[in-house]
Amino acid sequence: MLRVIIYQGSISIFVALVFLSLDSTTILPSIYGGVVSIINTLLLARSVDAAGKAASEQEQTRSALVLIKSVVIRFALVLVSFFIGIVYLKLAAIEILTAFALAQLGYVFYKSKNIY
Repeated sequence: MLRVIIYQGSISIFVALVFLSLDSTTILPSIYGGVVSIINTLLLARSVDAAGKAASEQEQTRSALVLIKSVVIRFALVLVSFFIGIVYLKLAAIEILTAFALAQLGYVFYKSKNIY
C-alpha cells in the first residue's frame, strides 16, 4: 500500500513541476489534487479490507453493502474536495483535476495482486 501512495505522490509532484514550468505560480493545486487521490486510495483500501473480512465471515450482503457505501462516500468526498479547492481555496481547477486524474491512473497502472 505504501508503494502505491509513494507512486501517487510522485506523480502529483511531477505534475506540479510540469505546471510550474508552464508558468504556474504555485504547486499547491497539483499537490491538493494528489492528496485527494491518495485519500481516495486509502478509503478504497479500508473498504476492501472490511468487505474481505465480511466475506470471510460468510456475510455476503454486508460485504456488498460495505463496497457500495464506500463508492458513495468516496464519490462524495472527491466532489466536495474539488468544490472546496476550486471555490473556497481558489486553486486552479485544471491543475487539481490533472493531478487527481494522473494520480488515479497511477494507482490503476501500479496496483498488483498484493496491493492490500
